[in-house]
Amino acid sequence: MNVDSINKVCVVGWSKTGISLCNLLLTLGKKVLVSEAKERNLFPASLIDKFKDRGVAFEFGGHSEKFIKDAQLLVVSPGVDTEQSQIGQIGRNLGIMCVGEVELSFWLTKAKFIAITGTNGKTTTTFLAYRALKEKRKRVFLGGNIGIPVSSFILNTKASDLIVLEISSFQLETIIEFRPYVSALLNIEPDHFDRYSDFSDYLYAKMHIFRNQKESDWAVLNKRSELRGEIEKNVRAKVVYFSGEFPNDNFSCVYRIGHIFGLSKADCLGVFSQFKGLPHRLQFVRKIDGVTFINDSKATNPSSTIWALQNIKKNIILVAGGKDKGLGYTSILPYSKGVKKINLFGEAANKIREELQHKISTQIFKSLEEAVNVSFKEANEGDTVLLSPMCSSFDMFSSYRERGDKFVHIVKGI
Repeated sequence: MNVDSINKVCVVGWSKTGISLCNLLLTLGKKVLVSEAKERNLFPASLIDKFKDRGVAFEFGGHSEKFIKDAQLLVVSPGVDTEQSQIGQIGRNLGIMCVGEVELSFWLTKAKFIAITGTNGKTTTTFLAYRALKEKRKRVFLGGNIGIPVSSFILNTKASDLIVLEISSFQLETIIEFRPYVSALLNIEPDHFDRYSDFSDYLYAKMHIFRNQKESDWAVLNKRSELRGEIEKNVRAKVVYFSGEFPNDNFSCVYRIGHIFGLSKADCLGVFSQFKGLPHRLQFVRKIDGVTFINDSKATNPSSTIWALQNIKKNIILVAGGKDKGLGYTSILPYSKGVKKINLFGEAANKIREELQHKISTQIFKSLEEAVNVSFKEANEGDTVLLSPMCSSFDMFSSYRERGDKFVHIVKGI
């Protein structure tokens, strides 16, 4: 895509990514509009004024055709459903191309992308792949759904660089030309049924990662996946499988990615041995009077919480809840023998309780803080209070990170 032919761009969503996109587009000399569904008072006035001084025009509290009509391109936040949302309909009515940050960034670099997706484990895998490749090649960048906007560094990249990208199904929905040199699909489980009509719809979005790859590219796949045959129908790139090379699939996938770039098993082992985990994914917070607190806020679906339960196994008081994603919660029951009680909060609390209360003791609380404090009072020495919500955070928090940080703050205040 020739970005030079585009003069005016509308950024949809005033988030961390939206702010980064504004900086990028202004650097490119574009006229920038920002359209945000939330009200203006939810954003720092000083930040808005700073960008207004640089020529950015804003609308808050919704999206209007009048504001957007002169834009030649819409760049949307991953949280925007372009098929169902108001802004998507406006874009179609006006005939304006709509892409995401990843697609726009791809247009601006010759660097090679390593794109990693999956329902669970993609953040850890992306970080470890970045660390492993960084050991051998100094010019490696990390970004995407892991929390670092690609647009924040894309103009600093060159053709010989590598970009290791965590990419979600939401981000994959808005690609047009994006073509990773290496794509990796860790796993796929039911998720995001608040966004997708069914599992086939979700799988279709994930398959976009392979859409533009050619025979000279690589696809790293899980050999043990029950959907392996269905996935392979979408792949034209050279296939490499991972399967049991290390105790968990994250490490095995990283090894296979690294091998494409000349890394040995020993190279990867050196990186894995130094890895202490990531914030919000089975993160040890503190031990108080023999009670261990674990922050697993990134567990935004039941299958991710199952992974946590398999790792901790017993004497667990589970703190869960948030915004329901249209998923069932009974899938955790075969793995819940070690769960003494579930303390619930958030919009999904009643639904979770209805599905699980006949098998596990449950209780609903008004806030995360109340749920955590009662969990500590109920816990015995040797127990674990585990925040593993099974839900998205968007009922009470702006992200799983904010939710996890709140949990850590509460625990440190006990």
